[in-house]
Amino acid sequence: MHGIIEIWGTALWFLLCLASIMLVIGTLVALLWMIRDRRGIRGEILAVANLLLAFGIFVILMDCGQYVSVDNPEQGYAPFQHALFQMPWGYLAGVELLSGLIFLYCRVDNLLYRKNHLTMDVVRRTMNLFPEGIVIGDRGGTVRLSNLKMDALCRQLTGGRLSDVSWYWNWIGERGKDQNGQILIRQPEGKAWLFTRERLALGEKEYDQITATDVTERWRIIEELEEKNARLQDLQRRMKAVSELSRDMFMAQEEANARATLHNQLGQVLLMGRHFLNNAESTDAGIVRDATLQMNRILLGEATEPYVKEADPLTQAIAMANSIGVRVILEDDACKEGAAAEVRAFADKIAPKNGAEVLAQAIIECAANTVKHAEGDCITVRVSEDEGGLLFTITNNGKPPKTTIFESGGLLSLRRKIEETGGSMQVESSPAFRLSIRMKVI
Repeated sequence: MHGIIEIWGTALWFLLCLASIMLVIGTLVALLWMIRDRRGIRGEILAVANLLLAFGIFVILMDCGQYVSVDNPEQGYAPFQHALFQMPWGYLAGVELLSGLIFLYCRVDNLLYRKNHLTMDVVRRTMNLFPEGIVIGDRGGTVRLSNLKMDALCRQLTGGRLSDVSWYWNWIGERGKDQNGQILIRQPEGKAWLFTRERLALGEKEYDQITATDVTERWRIIEELEEKNARLQDLQRRMKAVSELSRDMFMAQEEANARATLHNQLGQVLLMGRHFLNNAESTDAGIVRDATLQMNRILLGEATEPYVKEADPLTQAIAMANSIGVRVILEDDACKEGAAAEVRAFADKIAPKNGAEVLAQAIIECAANTVKHAEGDCITVRVSEDEGGLLFTITNNGKPPKTTIFESGGLLSLRRKIEETGGSMQVESSPAFRLSIRMKVI
């Protein structure tokens, strides 16, 4: 087998030189891996020994090349160097193969170690995959560890690199919105980031960790809920105002109704008393007495309901009209059995539950007005039926109104009750007084 010096300049020579260069680079990288991963002294010694072996082969090849290309005996090569130059090239190739095998062993061992152990490189790559930004710095502000997301976020917000953790947190605090110790930053494009700072203690050293979480969607939902809550509060205020207004209106209406009812009852009692004084022989003294006593109880607050003698409201209304000297005539072709039958027939035809009470109030009101304004003594109640329901028409035999009748007091209260039952009322003053009430039938 030829010696190394004999193959100088051939393809084999250059192949050996290329292999030695690659081995030097590879063994150096393997040593750096061992140091970075902190594999321990044994792995580092093996890597250093392999590096020296690869480097020694490279030196021998370079010296041999120089010896051949510059053949000057005065250079003074040592005898062992001449022996190395004469060494068969196969030995040198075997040493290179051994160094390559050691390099492969170190590489495979390093990969297995990384697979089963947590290394700094794995930690860094894992942090770079996080969607959140993370940076860790010491108490002086020096950055010890930062992922790509935090670096990019710092450039977007501040326009510079992340080099000082303390300065970065102060910058965020000045321009962000405090959220119970956390800082909210809104970017111009609409993204929202929530920054949090935590204090970490490792042994005797303390570090500051800042995390940035993308809360764009969460913040959008919060803003939407706040907007809806504001609308609900405004609606609640408006509903409360309407409720208070409705309550006031209801109370005012009830008070007006109570006053109108009291006014009508008091007027009825006074008319009954006047009629009794002028026509004692034709007036039922018991009705006048009982009605007057009930009115006194109402004024004293001992009673709330008016005097009632008859169970049927229409019969009661006719009796009250008679007590003030007004005769009530009921006209209906279907009623031929006398006054009691007429009253029952009228009541049976009224659809609303309190329709008979409404018609009774109309009779009492018209009877009182006949005495006070028309100076009459008779009212006529006529009934007719069509597709729209029952039509009651009330007229009197007194003087016709001199002017247009303006509804107030009893008439106004009567209209409200009629319309509440679904009916309608019309008052005519010319050529004579006429009160028309239309109500539904059963």
